[in-house]
Amino acid sequence: MNIKTLFAVPAVVALTISAIGTAPQTRAAGVTTAIKTIVPTDLPTTWKVLLRELDAGDFTINATIRERSTIRVLLQSKAPSKWVDCGSVSVVSKHKIFGDRSYNFLAANSVRYLVADEEVDELIDVERRTTLNALASVKLSPMRGGTLVSVDAQYVMRFRTREFGRNITPRSLDETVDFGSDGQASITEEIRQGATMKLATIDCRPTGALERQIVAVLGVPSS
Repeated sequence: MNIKTLFAVPAVVALTISAIGTAPQTRAAGVTTAIKTIVPTDLPTTWKVLLRELDAGDFTINATIRERSTIRVLLQSKAPSKWVDCGSVSVVSKHKIFGDRSYNFLAANSVRYLVADEEVDELIDVERRTTLNALASVKLSPMRGGTLVSVDAQYVMRFRTREFGRNITPRSLDETVDFGSDGQASITEEIRQGATMKLATIDCRPTGALERQIVAVLGVPSS
């Protein structure tokens, strides 16, 4: 077996103290984002195009397995909402001195914001970080007049939250969920709104952008 392994270095995305306002993402429950499509080129040509085009931009080729006609593509992202839909989170903070603060952000992305704790009369700095690692398997099968290209992926989302304040007992969160092109996974997260917390279900599933973008390098429809 001939296996070549490379690892990507993820780009750093700076966190800012801000709310991220956004429109809801499209969520198609129960629909797989895996792709099977036929290209008119033979298997060796299709293989060469994929190797040339995928090891650049958003992706890195993690491994090639010639005997199985399989290419494994690694994606690492600190702004995962393009690739994974985890819904949105809203935060409302009210304080007679510090004023009212309202935030709405995509749960898949990192964000940093301030909320006022009315019991200790201070602003609490909440830092919420997310990262995504995804590994897509691209399988090629020879067919009469072309090549069948099959793409499916496995996703791992990590959620980390830290709090900073002089007069509080800071909480921290560090949880990971994983799911495939045909699946989803959830965590229950405590969201600080001031002195009080609210429980939010963070339900993640793939958007299909990873699978579609891989197929797109071959210049054919993704379905």
